[in-house]
Amino acid sequence: MVPALTWANVVEKVRLGQHEDRTRVVLESKKAIKPKYFHLQSPPRFVLDFSRTDFKADVNHVKTPKGGMVEGLREGLFKPNVTRMVVDLTKPAVARVFNIPASRGKGHRLVIDLKPATKAQVAKQREKFNRMQIENRRNQVEEIFEVVDKKSEEVVVVLDPGHGGVDPGAVGKNKTYEKHVVLQIAKRLKRKLEKRDNVTVYLTRSSDIFVPLKERVAFAQRKKADLFISIHADAHKDRRIKGGSIYVLSEKSSDREAARLARHANKGDEIAGLDMSHESRDVQNILIDLTQRETKNKSALLANDILSTMKQDIEVRRDKVSFAGFRVLKAPEIPSVLVEVTYLSNTREEKRLTQREHQDRIARSIANGVYNFIDNNRLN
Repeated sequence: MVPALTWANVVEKVRLGQHEDRTRVVLESKKAIKPKYFHLQSPPRFVLDFSRTDFKADVNHVKTPKGGMVEGLREGLFKPNVTRMVVDLTKPAVARVFNIPASRGKGHRLVIDLKPATKAQVAKQREKFNRMQIENRRNQVEEIFEVVDKKSEEVVVVLDPGHGGVDPGAVGKNKTYEKHVVLQIAKRLKRKLEKRDNVTVYLTRSSDIFVPLKERVAFAQRKKADLFISIHADAHKDRRIKGGSIYVLSEKSSDREAARLARHANKGDEIAGLDMSHESRDVQNILIDLTQRETKNKSALLANDILSTMKQDIEVRRDKVSFAGFRVLKAPEIPSVLVEVTYLSNTREEKRLTQREHQDRIARSIANGVYNFIDNNRLN
């Protein structure tokens, strides 16, 4: 089970008000908070990152003043122990951020005053953000893949058996559940990978439980994973379709089938009855814009290595790596791939997926691809 995050502070209330040309946002918390923040343009946004801070206040449905600077507020877990709040703006703004100590029955308050920005101020914000972006990339290039640099160092792999619990995934004609077979394959793959002394493997779930997609990503980040592999066995309306395929993250899909598979994989949280209305595109994508460019090449190399070894052991449907917007692949600093081992809707494949020997064959082919990636990819 994914461990619970620990919070040092809680935002309990949020208020918005309009004062002439200034819109004020007030966050009331148990302890004083000093977030990191920056501006984004196109569309205009003000972004705040809070360390080890939980939001009990419902910022996503707060009423915004008419004619003000704020169009809406959204928050969500951005990375382990960091919560991000995105302030959608009606126009570019300058922000004054300050704290007011607790007094007269009120908690500590973080105040954000937003006023319209001039063209010169917007240009300055862009310049500051670009400097931050360059510095982040420089640090990430130096640090992200340190564990993979030497064979003697530990390589942490997180395996993600798709679906689980109230989300069964695909269901075969003979009532074989995707969530069960991918978990069995993941456990076999874990045992094979850990035959190497320097490889440590974790599963996002080790039993039939539901884990939200963003928690799977956060789990990999907490484990400081070097590689993330999500395992699926989808269904197709044409029951003749069979064979494995590999996917990496992209905002655009390589083809309609890739887009369809991504939509299916991304519906897990909705199927489980979670309210996804608070999910912010900025929360999901801002760090990806900064870091994913450094990671996607590693993801493609990993995907190609796994696809090459799968071809030797099992039937594949696609002989090239495909790409689509799988939410579970969005850890921006971790090379991540999604493996569709075959289509459960094919009755022959459904039967094979329940067989120990075939599951072992699939696991072995993926493990060999991971070994090749570890052995052949060094930054130095």
